[in-house]
Amino acid sequence: MSQEYQIQPEFGAALRRFLYSQFFGTPAHPTHSFANQTIIVTGSNVGLGFEAARHFYRLDCAKLILAVRSVSKGEAAKEDIVRSVKHRTDGADAIEVWPLDLSSTQSTLDFAERVKADLPRLDVVVENAGINNFSWSVVEDGWEQTIQVNVINTLLLGLALLPKLAQSKARYPDSSPHLEIVSSEVHRFTQFKEVNAPDIYARLNDEKAFVSSDRYNISKLLEVLFVRELVARLNGAAASGPDSKPAQGSTYSGVIITMVNPGLCVSQLDRGMSYVMQIVAGVMRHIVGRSTEVGARTLVYGACAGPESHGEFMSDGQNQEVEKWIYSDLGREVQKKVFEQTLKVLEARKPGLAKEIGL
Repeated sequence: MSQEYQIQPEFGAALRRFLYSQFFGTPAHPTHSFANQTIIVTGSNVGLGFEAARHFYRLDCAKLILAVRSVSKGEAAKEDIVRSVKHRTDGADAIEVWPLDLSSTQSTLDFAERVKADLPRLDVVVENAGINNFSWSVVEDGWEQTIQVNVINTLLLGLALLPKLAQSKARYPDSSPHLEIVSSEVHRFTQFKEVNAPDIYARLNDEKAFVSSDRYNISKLLEVLFVRELVARLNGAAASGPDSKPAQGSTYSGVIITMVNPGLCVSQLDRGMSYVMQIVAGVMRHIVGRSTEVGARTLVYGACAGPESHGEFMSDGQNQEVEKWIYSDLGREVQKKVFEQTLKVLEARKPGLAKEIGL
């Protein structure tokens, strides 16, 4: 495979940025009110999604949808949240548990249709659900699971719900709808050699090309590249140029699209690792990691960020630049290729999707 795109991440700078954030970037306890808002949090029965959902309920959202694979586990999470937030007594009605399995395209599309049909308004979608598989696994659609869950169906759900978010803005002008993709600092730690294949996704779906230690990193880079290009195109630009950032203050029908890095936290993300790797990761999280609750604060900040965060990558509640090469000519070309090939995959799953959101 030719190396047309030779990506050279600045690993040292990325590591320094990561450590500074972990030790000195703790975001403050959120106090922003979400009164009257309807919020969806995916993967919200455990980990970061669960703690973020607790924050949203504490901060007075009107309706909270826990989007989970296991309804029974979601109901247990709901009970825990209701018990812990003492100033509210409306949890039985305010919190709903809906099934969503991002490894299944049909489940993803069904969930989006239910949102459109059953929710009068939609203010915030926090796409938190994700996996970190260290072994090859193929889902029912025939796709490698990490790419299916973290990239394809996460983006499919986000784009399918964009019109609903825009519709809510039109009906409730004082609202500030947000689509938030939970991303990661690890997008900085891959050379993404798969981008040199004629078909990126065919390469990623080839078991012989699977590198377990790099797959999660790639999935998070794909999110970053796609969202940046999506925002640029929705803003009327052909692509993000060299050294450019998404246009601040310009949003898709008032919808603010953000990417949020929660940092290294105590979470359930390691459950796909081998037993030995789980021990190693657990020790690292104990030494460097944040608590799940602290990490979840970043998700809350992303859900109430202003227009200046539209299309931006956020860490510790603030905008942060993505990996440096992404702003270069090389980055522009890679970003465009990723976007166009990803959108092709999404269109195959939901024909007319691009036209529906104005692309």
